[in-house]
Amino acid sequence: MAQESTAVVLGGGGLAGIGWTIGALAALQECGVLRLDSVGHVIGTSAGAAVAAAVLQAGSAGAEYDRAVRKTRRNRELAPAVALADVFPDVMAVHGSEDSVAVKTERLIRLSRERSGVDPSLRRDAVARRVERDCWPDGRFDITAVRADGSRTVFSRGSGVGLVDALTASCAVPGLWPVVRIDGEDYIDGGTFSLTNAELARDADQVIVFQPMPELPAYASAERQEVLDRAVVIEPSERARVGFGSDPFDPDVRGVAAVLGYEDGLAAVEAVAALTGR
Repeated sequence: MAQESTAVVLGGGGLAGIGWTIGALAALQECGVLRLDSVGHVIGTSAGAAVAAAVLQAGSAGAEYDRAVRKTRRNRELAPAVALADVFPDVMAVHGSEDSVAVKTERLIRLSRERSGVDPSLRRDAVARRVERDCWPDGRFDITAVRADGSRTVFSRGSGVGLVDALTASCAVPGLWPVVRIDGEDYIDGGTFSLTNAELARDADQVIVFQPMPELPAYASAERQEVLDRAVVIEPSERARVGFGSDPFDPDVRGVAAVLGYEDGLAAVEAVAALTGR
């Protein structure tokens, strides 16, 4: 199988999604059916972007898994200043409105500015601690974010934007984290309107999608669905979803989520091996 024919899509899901995805990747790597640094295209959104950057830099999902499950080795995360339960209804009210995507984005940016209460520099520092260095890893790696006009932006090595800035923008969850300004443009979370952005893998012959959280049906597209329908989609088991608890942004959830993700990765070995031929 040609290397360039395979794409891996890593979706958003908060800190629970980070832990779970690391665990699933570690299991698949350990079983010899998938190494993230051996595929032609990696696409990361929000939590998935953070995982991809860390694993590609480290060269091993297993090393990142060891960090995730050992509390003394995890990077120090910044807790949101506002409870998810307090801001979530306001975010969903925007999504449930009849407004255009551009207007929804404007409203979500306003919500972030009014409610997040976190110093942008402290947030950027927290994201920077998720990777070894502010340097794009080798290979074709794309990171998604949503610009202030509601359009999707794809950052990559050639975009002229640093890795940490791209990751901070991709992980700027509306209402929880500050809006990210890059070169005079405002950005929010890449998963705002799609938690996978799987359509970016449309040119790949084989696609593997890690989807810690389900997509919002209101923003479904035929192009995205076509990719998801032919992909191997790995999702948390019911056991894992229960284990995530009520707050996917709790820093301590990462270790539990990683162990649960490892179990789900083992369950996906046969399907991934059939796709990759390993």
